[in-house]
Amino acid sequence: MNEKILICVYVPLIGQKYNILVPLNRKIGTLKNYIEKTVNELSDGNLKANHTLFLRNKITNVVYDFDLYVKDTDIRNGTKLILL
Repeated sequence: MNEKILICVYVPLIGQKYNILVPLNRKIGTLKNYIEKTVNELSDGNLKANHTLFLRNKITNVVYDFDLYVKDTDIRNGTKLILL
């Protein structure tokens, strides 16, 4: 199973938001690293890897545990996340 969903990630550190296609069968910690890498590439290196960043749902304010799988959270197509 390699299902993917499209999420919107806002990154206050650089004041940008990105639509990113992510797999459902990854842990949140792995997803955060993937998002950081993707945003860094898309922003021409403006976001450096940071081990203190976390993902928060923009609507519900839920902060996601790094050990949960994306499919076991409320993250779905169109979910808006904030990388803080």
